[in-house]
Amino acid sequence: MTPFPVDEIRNRLADAVELAGSQSAWARKTGIPRSIVSEVLSQKRDIPESIINALGYIVRPMCVPARKGMNR
Repeated sequence: MTPFPVDEIRNRLADAVELAGSQSAWARKTGIPRSIVSEVLSQKRDIPESIINALGYIVRPMCVPARKGMNR
């Protein structure tokens, strides 16, 4: 399983919206308010789990190495 960076998920949302024909169409299809879709695409809001799930992904916690000098 390969994790995706946030920008990649946002790109996949943009692709899904384009395939649906509009933000409104994708929002109706998924039950997610169009305003949230718009705010995510314009980077005014973090991507909620509901959008991640609607795109066919799940959220799993993961650990990544700290940047050098961050360990105490």
